[in-house]
Amino acid sequence: MFVLMTGLVYILSSSSFAGEPAPSPQPEVELVLGYTVKDRRIVAVDGDNVFIDGETVVAWTQVAGFGWGIMQHVWYHDGVEVARHDLPVGSSRRWRSWSRQRVSEGLWQVEVIAPDGQVLRQESFTVAAWEPGC
Repeated sequence: MFVLMTGLVYILSSSSFAGEPAPSPQPEVELVLGYTVKDRRIVAVDGDNVFIDGETVVAWTQVAGFGWGIMQHVWYHDGVEVARHDLPVGSSRRWRSWSRQRVSEGLWQVEVIAPDGQVLRQESFTVAAWEPGC
C-alpha cells in the first residue's frame, strides 16, 4: 500500500531544518596570545611569545561547534594556577572571547577548558625580566 505524505508531515518528520547549525563532532578551537583586542580580533604577537614583566597579556579564543555552556581560560605561572576565567559561549556557531592577565617573570601557560573539563587547547609563553634602557 502506498501512503502519500503531505508536506507538513514530511517537515515534521525531519530531524533537522534548513539553516539549523549542524553539530560538529569535535569543536574547533583557536587560541592566540597578544596585547589587545581590536574589532573582536586579537592583535597577535609576532614571533616567539616572549612578554616583559608587568605587561598585560590577552588570551583570545575562537570556538565553533561547542554548544551552549561555559568554557574557561586557566592561567598558570610556573606550574601554579593563578587565574580561572569563565567565558560563556552559545550555540554551535562561532564565538570569540578573551581574558587578560598581568604577568610577571617566569613560564606561563593558558589552557582552554570545555564545560566537561576537557583541555581543548593550550599555549605556553615566557615572561622576561624588565631591563631599563631596553
